[in-house]
Amino acid sequence: MAPQLEYGAWRSWGSWGGYKSLGDVLLPELDSLVSQVPFPPPKARPSEFISALRLSWMKMWSQTSKPVSLFLAITGIGSAAVLPDKTPPFSVKVPENTAQGASANIDTSFCGFAFEQSSFTRYAQTDDGKPNVFSQNLIQAITSRTGGHPIIRLGGTSPDYGKYLPGQKAPALPVAEQDNYQDVGHTTIGPSYWGFTRHFPTAKYMVQVPMATKNLSETIAWTQAAVHGIGIENIHSIQPGNEPNLYSDTYRGEGGIELHPPEYQGTLTNQTYVAEYQKYTAAILEAVKELPKGRFFTAFDVATHYGRNVPPGPLLDVERCFALGIDSSRIIKEVSHHYYQGSAGGASDLARGLMDMAATHRYVDDLAARSIAWLSRSRPGLPFVLNEVGNSLQPRNSYAYQNRLGSALWQADFYLHCMARGVARVNYQQIMHAGYNLWLPVASAGHAAQVFANFYSQPFVADFIGGSGKTRVARLDIGGSGGDDENVKGPANVAAYAAYDDDVVRRIAVANLNYWNKTNADAGDRPSVVLDINVPAGVKTVEVAHLNSPLGAGGGADTITYGGSQWTFESLGKEVKGVRKDTENLVVKDGVVRVTVKSSEAVLLRLSTDKVKCKP
Repeated sequence: MAPQLEYGAWRSWGSWGGYKSLGDVLLPELDSLVSQVPFPPPKARPSEFISALRLSWMKMWSQTSKPVSLFLAITGIGSAAVLPDKTPPFSVKVPENTAQGASANIDTSFCGFAFEQSSFTRYAQTDDGKPNVFSQNLIQAITSRTGGHPIIRLGGTSPDYGKYLPGQKAPALPVAEQDNYQDVGHTTIGPSYWGFTRHFPTAKYMVQVPMATKNLSETIAWTQAAVHGIGIENIHSIQPGNEPNLYSDTYRGEGGIELHPPEYQGTLTNQTYVAEYQKYTAAILEAVKELPKGRFFTAFDVATHYGRNVPPGPLLDVERCFALGIDSSRIIKEVSHHYYQGSAGGASDLARGLMDMAATHRYVDDLAARSIAWLSRSRPGLPFVLNEVGNSLQPRNSYAYQNRLGSALWQADFYLHCMARGVARVNYQQIMHAGYNLWLPVASAGHAAQVFANFYSQPFVADFIGGSGKTRVARLDIGGSGGDDENVKGPANVAAYAAYDDDVVRRIAVANLNYWNKTNADAGDRPSVVLDINVPAGVKTVEVAHLNSPLGAGGGADTITYGGSQWTFESLGKEVKGVRKDTENLVVKDGVVRVTVKSSEAVLLRLSTDKVKCKP
């Protein structure tokens, strides 16, 4: 078949593969490429056609003035596009003083932790009854970078429907394992449970107490036991209820146990939630005299699930609930929401799932517009936190989607974007069975204790925050390539953020979530973006630390390094340095440093006024 005739068949393929409007714009450009494209046989797959176009486009790059966006539009599926390996540099302008719209000061305890009630005992103690040094060291590896103390939330759906049994000798039942789901409706804890909190002596605890139950005596007993067992000085806040927007008149737990009226809460409205919250907090304050006066309670704690096939939960509206008087007693310390981004898929879903940066930013921006903006205007100083976060929902686990380099990069960018949009803290959830965990603390169900890929996001983010306590964060604009044309957009799926200390930029983070996975047979060469970053006057050198794996987005923890380091169970969670020597020191030339960021990689830049031996 002649190339022109075969091209005609491809040209009309499936209304251009479902991208008809895009094809209408780009087909004239494609027509000009047709003679140079080595078209596949008639029965070839559409992906082979795209690959052929990619190869021809890259060969023609030096001869054409067409912008890189043409290539992205042709070969990118969704916003997780694949960038060509050779493109002109993009420009990043860094305001010398704090960027307009920068965040408030970031708390040094921004990187928080959350544990499902029963799972916490496994993270805190080994099977032979000793403090879990592995967990201690991993938490220390994060908090030591900022100087903050770990803020740990203990809670979840299981304790909201759980019971405190004063005579129970076991700390928590049933025992959490890697292969069992949390037992909603049957979870019980005993007095010894709270002693496990002492294994993290510098931590402050967010203590969730039951509000799903209609039995106020249960709530009071739980609170009293926590205060006596943890010590009031080690409690960050008391949190009544878990995801009250999901209470239901027909809710059933594990095994079909009925967890609805009359013994448990039914569906709540803004009005009934405010009334119940006020009733439970008043009863707690009346019965537990050790609680301090003033702001000591977390409110809302609602579910906000976003993503493909997961509609947002029916939110209890922050503005409306405050108008109804939820804080009339002035006891609310912070407003909290939960966040899970979609349903976990398989390895092949990672590109269009977690690595779709535009979707992630849209969801966070929605939270910012809906709740954070109102709080900053009407209740300044009252923080908004995400105190239960996981990257996706899955009753069991899907490690190939939930715990690879791609998901760790999602987590790093998610934290950075949250800081820029005004989220005051993120508490990342851990459950023994969950696929999105940071680490597995003990051997369980045939799985060895181990550090998971997602952990690597945490030291990266902590280093970005730094230890000044005065860090402010702003997202930076990435300008177009190809000269000074400001109408040419920056690369898709790439974001840059600046950390300012005392109004001076000290660190820059860049996340490139474009999907590249060497575990795929047809991965090809690894693309990258090149950024020309305009740094403030006086900056002479830039250290570049990489969060990366040679396998790309599909790389597991054993292939990932950050700053050349790894953390393993064999090292008991302590940093193993020098595993990969990929940290660079670059010279600033004429106020610009040129940085290459590979697809499926994040980098952290430390700006220095000192001269060191660097490569230009």
